[in-house]
Amino acid sequence: MSITATHRLIQFSKIAVLTDLESDSEKILRYAGSLARWYGAKLLLAHACAPELHVEPPPEPLPNWPESGTPPKQDAEEKVRSLTGKLHLQDLVSRVIIREASIGFLLHELEEYRPNLVVIATHGREGMRKWLAGSVCEEVFRKVQWPVLVLGPGMVEKDLTLQKQFRTILYGTDMSAVSVSALQYAAGIAHDHDAQLIALYVDENPEEAFSFDRAMALQRLKDWLEDRADGLAEALTGVHSMVESGKAETEIVKAAAEWGADLVVLGARGRAAAGPASHFMGGTAYEVVCTSGCPVLIVPQPR
Repeated sequence: MSITATHRLIQFSKIAVLTDLESDSEKILRYAGSLARWYGAKLLLAHACAPELHVEPPPEPLPNWPESGTPPKQDAEEKVRSLTGKLHLQDLVSRVIIREASIGFLLHELEEYRPNLVVIATHGREGMRKWLAGSVCEEVFRKVQWPVLVLGPGMVEKDLTLQKQFRTILYGTDMSAVSVSALQYAAGIAHDHDAQLIALYVDENPEEAFSFDRAMALQRLKDWLEDRADGLAEALTGVHSMVESGKAETEIVKAAAEWGADLVVLGARGRAAAGPASHFMGGTAYEVVCTSGCPVLIVPQPR
């Protein structure tokens, strides 16, 4: 089945790409460009040079570590021009935003352009540069109000498969209000790409009364999905529901690998949100990002 652009449930017309302009930027921009062409979207390329966050190089210089920390603005502008030309993205890039400011300031400025999606990569938790990149990534998906597509270490360290369509989408839910917006994106993207949608609930407290019967837990998940299917009935047709026990991040990554998922979708609550934290607020989502072999879409709870 081929879904035309006018009948898609999810429209990504502006995709913002946050890049550190390091060696992996070409892969990330190529992937973002592939998404933009599929959705008929424009790209906003954004980079923050933050002198106030200058980091001294380690005693043993790492490959590509700049001599003076963050590259100056003019070097960043030249790198962007070079990358967009090399990857033939000139027709997709509508704006380039390079600021000598913190990532928080850059995110605030991006609000003016109202992107529908942010794409960012993280190297995870290993090494000083990777720790810094990971910190920025987590700050991004906790602060912004738009979905964030994160390419984790498993994606950055290998050649990215440039797919025009997702085939299998894994949606992880804790059945909280935080997960509802993520469900809309997971179901909508699955519908638009004619992909298999798998809904996974991970029971981290198997000794709780609710969990004594796996069949009951599975029925509760199906009922939860059905109760929130308003406007999504067609998109949720054929959804495969699963219940597992254990650590949420471990089971999500395991299921994604077993099903050959092209995308994992999770909900997240920002730091400033009131009420008890969902286990997808930052910890679980970030752990999934760091170990997933496919991109992870983090969908924030609406403000």
